[in-house]
Amino acid sequence: MTSFNTLFNRMFQEKSKSVYLIYLIQAFATLCFTIMMTVSAGGHSQEVVVGNARESINPIVEFLFMFAVMMFMTSFIAAFVYWIVSSVKNERINRSQTWRLIPISDTKFLLSNFGTAFFTYIWLGILEIATVIVASLPLLLSSKEIKIALQRSNFDFSAQDWGQLLGGLFLIILLGYAWYAVVSLINLSSRSIMDFLPSGSSKVLVFFVRLVTVIVIIWLLAYAGTTLFSVIGRFTPFDFGTGDSGVGTTLLAFLAFDVIVTLIDILLLNKFVEAKQN
Repeated sequence: MTSFNTLFNRMFQEKSKSVYLIYLIQAFATLCFTIMMTVSAGGHSQEVVVGNARESINPIVEFLFMFAVMMFMTSFIAAFVYWIVSSVKNERINRSQTWRLIPISDTKFLLSNFGTAFFTYIWLGILEIATVIVASLPLLLSSKEIKIALQRSNFDFSAQDWGQLLGGLFLIILLGYAWYAVVSLINLSSRSIMDFLPSGSSKVLVFFVRLVTVIVIIWLLAYAGTTLFSVIGRFTPFDFGTGDSGVGTTLLAFLAFDVIVTLIDILLLNKFVEAKQN
């Protein structure tokens, strides 16, 4: 039997290729946007405004900071592209005869597939954050006003605040896992229905299953969004009007949802879905 760690590492390496490709495309596009903005600005030296103070910055430092800002802005597009690409790759692996021949249980196989997709997404985020920090460092280190403003900042969080932050982080993790589990549920259930039922009946049932799943997804996103906005509202000046966050209850609900959907996926993968030759 193949160990879970061995399969996880192999899948992670395979999916990391998409991460590096998306990251390189994002970095190249960001560089092009930054050059266009610099040329349109005429290459004039800009000023950093912190409170009532103004400070001129070096053109190279300005270019790097603009690159960092554009990298941060394009990260949302890159994240969306990755969710789509990784979901497609997940489903190809689920039905791949080559991958399914690996001697390992369906439970470990599915958890490895979902887990590697999510952790490679985190790896993409780490690459983006590291790039933004490195490109911003020259401005942060050279600007006296910014260094003074950072030194005066107060980041004193209470135990309750840390609990809210950690709860929001875990909720994001469970929500990301739920995305892959639900996509697999749609794909595996549709494939099972089409393989075992007549054509006319299967199309109606597939449409019904997908409709119900989409409704569930919308409800889950609204439910999770309400809690996340409530957590964000505690640490920002924005008022989202959400009141009590109820992070603990939401975490338990999403954990139960992830477990149930995963069990259904495992059942479908094991009993109803046949692997296909690559």
